[in-house]
Amino acid sequence: MADSTPRGASAVSRARWPYVGRPQVMLLIAGLITTVASFLAWIPTPLGDLGGGARMITFYAGVVALPGAMWRRWRVVLAHAVILAVPALILPTYDLVWALRRLPGLGAAWVPGPGLVLVWISGGVALLAAIEMLRRFSAGR
Repeated sequence: MADSTPRGASAVSRARWPYVGRPQVMLLIAGLITTVASFLAWIPTPLGDLGGGARMITFYAGVVALPGAMWRRWRVVLAHAVILAVPALILPTYDLVWALRRLPGLGAAWVPGPGLVLVWISGGVALLAAIEMLRRFSAGR
């Protein structure tokens, strides 16, 4: 019972997760953080939280990124990283610029909430993962 491989068959070792390497782990973490942070406060004010529909879009992007962290092909993982990075960077930035232009009293009446900051940071992490994958795998062509 020392050798369980049949005679004549070679033992083929398969790569374990993460198949793409560190960028795939970064995408998984960014997707999880975006999924949770989309439900946190984005722009808390004394009258309530201002977040709008951007929260649901970033939630959906985070959910789409999660299966991308499990694929074996680097191009699919890259596409999922870009799908997360674009809305997670653009929408919090837009909401913050909108608030700076229209709401008075930054620091006194409102501050950027933890949801906005975490989504923005996780979008940056997804963008870094995409750039790292592009550098690593497009050079190997």
